[in-house]
Amino acid sequence: MSDSSSRRGLFRLLADLPRELSDLVRAEIRLLQTEFAEKLRHAGVGLGLVSLGAVLVSLFVTTLVVALILGLSVFMAPWVAALVVAGVILVAALILFATGIASIKKGFTPFESVDTITEDFKNLGRDSDERA
Repeated sequence: MSDSSSRRGLFRLLADLPRELSDLVRAEIRLLQTEFAEKLRHAGVGLGLVSLGAVLVSLFVTTLVVALILGLSVFMAPWVAALVVAGVILVAALILFATGIASIKKGFTPFESVDTITEDFKNLGRDSDERA
C-alpha cells in the first residue's frame, strides 16, 4: 500500500471517530434506559407482592381474633376450623413476602451498563496514554 492511501485511511478513521463515539454513547444510553426500566418493573412487582402479603397478614390477625372468640365462647370444633384457615393464610402471606422481597432485591442490583460505560472511559484514557 502506498503512503498516501494509508494517510487517507488514517484521516478517514480520524474523521469517523466522533460519529463512532457518538453512536457508542447513544447505544450505551439506550442500554441503560432498558436496564433501568427492567429494574423498575422488578421493584414494582416486588412492592405489589409485599403489599399483598401485608393484606394477607392482616387477614391472618383478623382470623386469629375470630378463632380466639370462637374458642373462648364455644370450646368446640368451629375454632379449630378457624385456626386451620388462619394457618393457611399465614403460609400464603409468608410465601408472598419472600417472593416480593426477592423481586425487590433483584430490582436494586447495580447497573451493568454503568460498569460498561466506566470501563469504556477507562480504556479510552489508557488508549490515549499509550498513543502519546
